[in-house]
Amino acid sequence: MEKLDLRLAAAADFVKEGTVAADVGTDHGYLICYLLNEGICTRGFATDINIKPLESARKLIREMDLENEIETVLTDGLKGLPEDEIDEVLICGMGGETIIGILEDAKWVKSEKVHLVLQPMSRADMLRRWLCENGWSIDAEKAVEVEKHLYTVISADYIGGSETPDDLYCLTGELLGQNDEFALKYVRWQANIQRGIASGLLRSEKEKEHALVHIQLADMLDEQADETENDL
Repeated sequence: MEKLDLRLAAAADFVKEGTVAADVGTDHGYLICYLLNEGICTRGFATDINIKPLESARKLIREMDLENEIETVLTDGLKGLPEDEIDEVLICGMGGETIIGILEDAKWVKSEKVHLVLQPMSRADMLRRWLCENGWSIDAEKAVEVEKHLYTVISADYIGGSETPDDLYCLTGELLGQNDEFALKYVRWQANIQRGIASGLLRSEKEKEHALVHIQLADMLDEQADETENDL
């Protein structure tokens, strides 16, 4: 099979061994096939809402002789999957809002048994906030760069309760303070986004106070990145 790109490779690194995984929005099935082929997972479910990518996944599954280990399911998110069998929920390549919607529709994932591996293509800040407020603990993140775009991969376990994260955490999660090239680039990128938001708000007299909040966030992010780089 083709080598996983950096996003999917980072996701695979977070998957716990000996688990049964549900790969939501499996696309061509690369990730779930890799996990079974490498012996990381014992069984898997590959789901997609569209038939064409699911057919591509089925083709790869057949080629790799994994038909007895991976079941393909045409469904929206996690609907219709065997709740009592799945330990790992993988959702990669979707927007943060879409990922939240899938998890909200599957109440059964709120269990200490279930581990999440999430790779949002957008609105990672919203996803981090939702996870913290809904009982999930983000235990690790890894930043990757693919075709000059920066992404994060999130590993999370359910611990119950609810915490309200600050804005700084929502923007960078566990990447802040990591002495990793892509984590530092991610933090700098988020600082630039905040400065861009502030620049737009400063065009209005009424929004100047709001703009200062974003400038302060950008300054804190850059300061943290400077400190991390100095420690290298």
